[in-house]
Amino acid sequence: MNPFNLSKKFCLVLALAALPFAGCRGGKTGGGTAAGLHVPRHVFLITVDTLRADHMSLYGYGRATSPDLQKRAASGVTFDRAVCQWPKTGSSFASMFTGLYPHTTGITHKAAVQVPEKYLTLPALFKESGYTTVGVVSNAVVSAKFGWNRGFDEFAETWGHGEFPDDPKLFRPLASAPKVNEVAVPLLKKHAKADRLFAWIHYSDTHAPYMLPDGVQNPFLGDPLFQGDREIPQRLVNKGYTLNGHTDLKYYVAQYDANVGLADAYVQKLLDEMRALGLLEDSLVIFTADHGEELGEHDSWFEHGPLPYNTTAHVPLVFFMNGLPAGRRVDRPVELVDLYPTLKDLIAPDRKVEGLEGHSLWPLLRPSGDATTGAGDFRQAFSEAGRQPDLYHSVQEGIWKLVFNSGGKRSKAASSSTGGFELYNLRDDPGETRNLAAEKPEEVRRLRRELASWMRRARAEGGEEEVNGENERALRALGYVN
Repeated sequence: MNPFNLSKKFCLVLALAALPFAGCRGGKTGGGTAAGLHVPRHVFLITVDTLRADHMSLYGYGRATSPDLQKRAASGVTFDRAVCQWPKTGSSFASMFTGLYPHTTGITHKAAVQVPEKYLTLPALFKESGYTTVGVVSNAVVSAKFGWNRGFDEFAETWGHGEFPDDPKLFRPLASAPKVNEVAVPLLKKHAKADRLFAWIHYSDTHAPYMLPDGVQNPFLGDPLFQGDREIPQRLVNKGYTLNGHTDLKYYVAQYDANVGLADAYVQKLLDEMRALGLLEDSLVIFTADHGEELGEHDSWFEHGPLPYNTTAHVPLVFFMNGLPAGRRVDRPVELVDLYPTLKDLIAPDRKVEGLEGHSLWPLLRPSGDATTGAGDFRQAFSEAGRQPDLYHSVQEGIWKLVFNSGGKRSKAASSSTGGFELYNLRDDPGETRNLAAEKPEEVRRLRRELASWMRRARAEGGEEEVNGENERALRALGYVN
């Protein structure tokens, strides 16, 4: 059964939303939006698994978790309101690699999935456009066994090609940032003389369990933010999620933050190696994450996927390339589904790829004008989340975010008086703790129409991939619970 079948309640919402709708994010952007920019010889997509933007000093966090990226961002374009389309690794990367929403591909709910071969994936587009393509991954759910090597000339996994342990704590050293660089640097050296090169490098340090490599000390233990007496739930202790016998939440937040810092440091080490190889002289570098992480917020612990809040939906997104407006901060809502059309418009503007649902970011990246240019295409951002049978849909616009669960189960934050909708003021309540739906019915009605318009365009062409034995094993190795 297709996971996007709507509940009767939400179908009623669609029926009530009878006003004619304009496109929620403006009209489709065609080729040529990157016109006038030099096409780089080298394109690097650097991603960090489970990295929430609000725990990065780049985005104002109180700990110095991303000092190197923060310095480099002065020469790039930083998107302050980037949103993933589904906070699960496979679902999120499927959107990045196809330019389609999860409800269109049917890739929802689960971490370990395969992208159907009918879609021209991002690495395949690069290969078709004359680029040598290489990938290095540290997450078993995006491994070659699940088809994520499609379109790559070379695809390396940090644990090698053999067996790997099921225990997440034993698997962790095989997926650490030092291991990623150990595998990636020789591969980049091997292809440094390629006429054109696309590389995807994926780190996983901020994924639970929040262990640090042997010999690495946590600089945040005992600092001014290391406070509070909140304990982690007993169920996490029973699952073996504890580290060094700790049950205090502040310890795990500090461990998570230290891993943000570790990823930041090793990404910069990688960029330094790339510079030494001459790979940054004519390049575009994109830094982002597949999703964030719940650290006890909304009574959700060390996980991602079931809930729609920005703890897991809001991700970093930074572009570096000569010719971009250095130091620009973009406050418009954008989506990771936008990466595919952005890169297509740069390397293959005349290539027709049917059905793309993202929008090219070049109106916000181009050096002429300012970050408000093309704002009509970036008025809203949409995201989904859930664990069957619950399916959340959300839209963010300006200071407001509306959440709706079409699976029928009402969240703790929703009330019967608001029909199960949740409304949050992201400016005053970035943690999404106070549901204002009952106080702001006009905003609920307005955003409900926008959400319904977006949902009406859902095509639901594919079916969700079943988790087989290999998928289950990969999930255990990473500590996922589907």
